[in-house]
Amino acid sequence: MAMRITRHFAAFASLAVPVLAAESASADVIYHVYNAVIPNNIDGIYLNVETNLFASAAGLVAGWDLNPYGTSTTAMSWFAAAAPSGCVTGLGGGTTVAVANLPLASAVSSVQTFGNTASSVTAGGWVLNAVNAFGFRFRGADGLTHYGWGRIQIGATMGVRTLVDIGYESIPATPIAIGSEGGPPPDYNPCAATNPSVSVGSNNLPLNQTTAVNLDLTASSCSFLVRKANYFKFTAPVDGSYTFNTCASGVDTRIAILDGCAAGSAILACNDDTCGFSSSVTISLNAAVPVYLVVGSGTKVDLPSPISVAVIPPPIPDCVNAAPAAFGANVFDNFATVTPQSVVTNLAGTTSATINKAMWFKFTPGTTGAYNISLCGVNGDSMLAIGTVCPGVGGTFQSIAYNDDVCLVAGSATSFLASFIDATNGGATGTFAGFPLTQDLVAGTDYYIVAGSFGATTSLTGTLTIGGPDQPTGNPADLNGDGFVTAQDLAILLGNWGGTGVGDINQDGTVSAPDLGAMLNAWG
Repeated sequence: MAMRITRHFAAFASLAVPVLAAESASADVIYHVYNAVIPNNIDGIYLNVETNLFASAAGLVAGWDLNPYGTSTTAMSWFAAAAPSGCVTGLGGGTTVAVANLPLASAVSSVQTFGNTASSVTAGGWVLNAVNAFGFRFRGADGLTHYGWGRIQIGATMGVRTLVDIGYESIPATPIAIGSEGGPPPDYNPCAATNPSVSVGSNNLPLNQTTAVNLDLTASSCSFLVRKANYFKFTAPVDGSYTFNTCASGVDTRIAILDGCAAGSAILACNDDTCGFSSSVTISLNAAVPVYLVVGSGTKVDLPSPISVAVIPPPIPDCVNAAPAAFGANVFDNFATVTPQSVVTNLAGTTSATINKAMWFKFTPGTTGAYNISLCGVNGDSMLAIGTVCPGVGGTFQSIAYNDDVCLVAGSATSFLASFIDATNGGATGTFAGFPLTQDLVAGTDYYIVAGSFGATTSLTGTLTIGGPDQPTGNPADLNGDGFVTAQDLAILLGNWGGTGVGDINQDGTVSAPDLGAMLNAWG
């Protein structure tokens, strides 16, 4: 434990810079806005909520009260401050008791249990790509116990997080409501960025049943009132039919799907009782177009919070989860891949072929120009295609270029069964030449690349190499060259963790924690 404490206090101390955040006060509640990135490292942020100072090393923040930290992408750790300290623990909609994601307006007081168990989606019910709220207690400068709350924006993983704001009660031993900035609880805003979003799968969603108001749909074909309506944003990952239901909750709900969160938004679908008194609705949605799920009570009785909401998607094509491809070398194998993919094999789009054990990549060029994509040197008979549209399950990939055979496989001077795409497909001719990439790739545009085997059971190992014009070099953490440091760059780095080459930002020969720290410092 002594080693853990020493490392935690010492690591990255040279990078720490205390920062003063904006402050407001109302009644006896003190409220601060931070919008500060919590580094995904062993230090994170040390924060003294009364002095309003925070930094990346404990020695720079005397009497610190909160310390979220950690290097994991699946959980966020909390280090204990001087007793009494800690955050409110519970299921928070998760399956394991931990520092919990709490609903707006819930109380933080002496009746809660406090601790520092690491938070995650399953532990404490934290939600990715959403603002999560937590409660805490701390020992004030007066030596007494105070209660507070905070909000943290979580990104695509638990390792991507930003401390949004903090509120605390200046009067010791006084309870505080999550979200309170003093005075009465804030009005519920259906369009607030802090509202939880809903995603594909099982969701445990906290409900505001203090200030949320009714949604009156009695004049529509729905013919009902959604009591204390809560709004949850949903963005479909692919086109198709989606089912939203509260069946697992077993309580009397009413739900609706709207095209927006503002008053007067169009009603796309609604339901009252389908699975007992619970609700279910199925609707066709377009990819990347947000809609709002509205959940409320069917009676004057409040619903349990959090409430269980399931989102059942259409079958998800493999290309949705395409691996980010970097400019240069991308090592891969398709041993674990079994899905075949039909692809267009001529410019007219009239012929097709099947790429077996298909591996999907997504490449975003940083510079517009002529590119080449190579599987030369793989260990077997390969196939390769590139396009701009992720096809649905069972659909044919609309290639903008395709090649089967043109260059040598590994260890052979005569077997030209590996694939290569450029403006001439390496000069390929004949049945397996395919058609070349005669158009420039456009900077900032996502391109899908599918690589795989000619044989249905043959696995490949090798390197997908992308060549072309020089990429922007202003930021070495921009691994995919799209001009931004985002989750795609993080995925590339983590995919080569412990390796060399792509992701070795500091060029010390290994992709490791210092490279991750450099990326997070360059985020955005």
